[in-house]
Amino acid sequence: MIMLIQKLKYAQNLTTQERHIIEYILDHPEIVFKATAHELARMTFTSSSTIVRLCKKLGTKGYPDFQLQWALEYKPNPQKDEPEGELAIEQGNLPAAIEALPYLYEQSLSKTRQMLKEDSLIKIVRWLKSSERIDIYGSDNNYYLAQQASAKWNELGINAVAHNSANFHYLNSINLNMSPLSFVISHTGHNRAMVEVAKALRNKQMRMVAVTSNNNSALTKLCDETILTYGYDERMRLSKLATMVSVLYIFDVLYMSTIPEEG
Repeated sequence: MIMLIQKLKYAQNLTTQERHIIEYILDHPEIVFKATAHELARMTFTSSSTIVRLCKKLGTKGYPDFQLQWALEYKPNPQKDEPEGELAIEQGNLPAAIEALPYLYEQSLSKTRQMLKEDSLIKIVRWLKSSERIDIYGSDNNYYLAQQASAKWNELGINAVAHNSANFHYLNSINLNMSPLSFVISHTGHNRAMVEVAKALRNKQMRMVAVTSNNNSALTKLCDETILTYGYDERMRLSKLATMVSVLYIFDVLYMSTIPEEG
């Protein structure tokens, strides 16, 4: 997909006002985080309706959606220690949050869907259906996502357990004839605790699936299959939210694929 910044640079069939707005944004990229559509219109001597019309021409659904995509794609000057700014909805702006979050969820789900590999998912679902136990490993927020996924499978009568570290007592006593399947969640793929978990599981010759945004990491090299998540950039808190939505979507797809057929 074409990045938003590329659309800004090479947009065609624009009015003089729209070109002026684009030039202003490219010269002051951080302003998108700080300004409302009305404020950006005042700075560019245009109107709010012109701002919204330009956002739609660029393929977004309006200014809030434009802000979200900009927040996810914008890379600050690498010589600066911190991002120039963050989207207003992170600063207690309730109306903006109400309007903007559906776009964030939609974008996260859509881009995760584009990265899913059906052949790989079919193989993983086959493993799930032949396993008598599912283990899901994650630290910090990922542990809570693992708990949610486990709870859903337990409601189906499928034995699933969430872990935030390697349980060596369990690993030393497990019956491999149960064909346990393990998922290890790490957005970077280099989380030390999760890599150590994967090493312990590999030593026990257990089947593993990495859930990560990094397809070339220490974690993926240890796992049998990888499912890619979307949106992780440690400098942007919004991307953490996008990635949480992505992980939930992935596990819900797997969960729905294991629901027994009626009759």
